[in-house]
Amino acid sequence: MTPSDLTLIREKQAQLDALLPSLEADAWLVLCREGSDPATLLFANTEMVGEAAFLLTKSGQKFAVVADYDVAPIAASGAFAITPYGQGGFEAPLGALLERAQPKTLALDFSESDPLADGLSVGLYRKLRRVLGWDDFESRIRSAQGILDALRSQKTPEEVRRIREAVRVTERVLDELGAFLRPGVSELEAAAFVKARHRHYGVTHSFGDGANVMVGNAGIGHRPASEARVTPGDVVVVDMGVYVEGYTSDIQRTYYARREGESGPPESVQHRFVTGRGAMMRAIDAIAPGKRGFEIDAVAREHLEAGGITPYPHALGHQIGRTVHDGGTLLAPLGARYGERGNVPLRENEVYTVEPVVHGVTGQSGAPIGLEQDVLVTAQGAELLSTPPRELTLI
Repeated sequence: MTPSDLTLIREKQAQLDALLPSLEADAWLVLCREGSDPATLLFANTEMVGEAAFLLTKSGQKFAVVADYDVAPIAASGAFAITPYGQGGFEAPLGALLERAQPKTLALDFSESDPLADGLSVGLYRKLRRVLGWDDFESRIRSAQGILDALRSQKTPEEVRRIREAVRVTERVLDELGAFLRPGVSELEAAAFVKARHRHYGVTHSFGDGANVMVGNAGIGHRPASEARVTPGDVVVVDMGVYVEGYTSDIQRTYYARREGESGPPESVQHRFVTGRGAMMRAIDAIAPGKRGFEIDAVAREHLEAGGITPYPHALGHQIGRTVHDGGTLLAPLGARYGERGNVPLRENEVYTVEPVVHGVTGQSGAPIGLEQDVLVTAQGAELLSTPPRELTLI
């Protein structure tokens, strides 16, 4: 475990200590095993292999029941009283721990709205019911979504440092891609170039085939690269993020391939870029603790509509951190698609993307313009972690 990993664990444990008194149960119980519930990354910076249980009480006590081969990374955190188990399995030591702790209510990792707070598997849920033997089990459990969302969403200084570095590498690769792109280059070739640069910098890509490279009117969104090739007059949108020490960036940049004799993009393309950039910057300026996600989303939509552009069909932005979609709060309109995820106050130290992608002008077709930057919510408003281009990048 590196010194920065230990710093991260100490910061997240301090954050957890501040959150536990507000727990809406006697204790938070995290049950996990290989491939299930990434919650342990948030307070121990590691995932489990064997079945494991972490009991965190409202009074601040922290217990762990883990397989003997999983003890070392949990012990390194210095935060837990550990009970290791061997061939006998974890049910008996889990039962003994719960018998000693005697919680009357338990918060568990389930949620109907936030997939990152819904990590408890059905199998482990059934095991817990068997271990506890409570006749009134359903009435004594609560969702841990509130505490888990806060622990995930509000970034510590070490988490922000890692995101800043991911942003820095992403922007460098995007600059290099701009120099590489030219007429005749295919989406597949551009994605291969990006992956090679990722290997050069020792990072891994966050989603897609290295990067989502979208040429012309071939469509925008999360899809594999195709054989479509850049031709003069094309708009090229690149959506990309990288992982640095477990934390990600997520940025979009748009390039324009000039036709012979052109010094810049045509007015129709320029209008979409300028209007979209204006919507993005106005939304960023509106971000502040206490504002709600739907309010920020509305700022961008109103600016696009005033410029004659039909607003994007998705949310304006999402959180980033351990994952590309990190945390339950969104910069999103209210409604069935996103539920109440846009009706939550923004909090200091959350990191959001702001991406008012322009899909065309009302009543007209047109190549999409990808605009996406990463911002940190501060006490003063929003701090840009990435650098919004003032003009379309020309190729």
